[in-house]
Amino acid sequence: MTQSIESFIETIVRKTITEKFADTNIIDSKRRTVIAANWKMNMSLETAGSLITQLADTTYSNTVVVCPPYPYLYPVKLLLNQSTSNIQLGGQNVHEEDKGAHTGDISAEMLKDVGCEHVIIGHSERRMIGETDELVNNKVVKALEKKLTPIICIGETAEQYDQGLTKEVVSSQIQTALTGVTDLSDIVIAYEPVWAIGTGKSATAEQAQDIHEYIRSTIEKSHGVLADEVPILYGGSVKAKNAEEFSKMKDIDGVLVGGASLNAEEFKSIIQAFA
Repeated sequence: MTQSIESFIETIVRKTITEKFADTNIIDSKRRTVIAANWKMNMSLETAGSLITQLADTTYSNTVVVCPPYPYLYPVKLLLNQSTSNIQLGGQNVHEEDKGAHTGDISAEMLKDVGCEHVIIGHSERRMIGETDELVNNKVVKALEKKLTPIICIGETAEQYDQGLTKEVVSSQIQTALTGVTDLSDIVIAYEPVWAIGTGKSATAEQAQDIHEYIRSTIEKSHGVLADEVPILYGGSVKAKNAEEFSKMKDIDGVLVGGASLNAEEFKSIIQAFA
């Protein structure tokens, strides 16, 4: 209850300050840029080690997150610990409960134990097997409770896109995902149009910017100026050749990368595009 009151007061204070200085340059929002790699169900222990060794030979100016398959989380973390890199570790999914008879699942506490700082929640490939908006919300709340930063995936299917329902779909998804969440400082949103994931197709930078701006305005309706703090990533066939165009858009704060993150040089080029 105390946290809710503190968050409410913070929102009111920031709103007052923002309105007072709306026409000045005193307030300059600086959202962090996040480049996240979703390895999905790929790599062997050997190739995972080789890839992370190549990526961890430097430090990065932005937040770089790698999300390996579960068996490789701890080995990857050990390699990161041996390096001087600032790459962070993330899980690809999490269960909404702390423990229990949930064969094949993984808890937020387990992810923390192996060194994770982030976790992907609500990816379309999870939604396709029955993950609902309400379940996504439960997972977000649990991740935050355990001090994990959720990367919340939202996006429309090809059918919804063709019907012109993109904004309606992402609005509903984001509102439900953030139900009961008052502090947005550890929230990351990833807009991934389902029709662009792994298909070679991609939204243009301008199309993505339009939806990202809409997502931010949707968050603003429920959370006020705190919406300006939330990094919103684009995902969907992101490659080195198109990353720079996305980086130029004011509401695109990074990318969630699938296949292209499995190649060290390709992924480094994407990171560099946002540097």
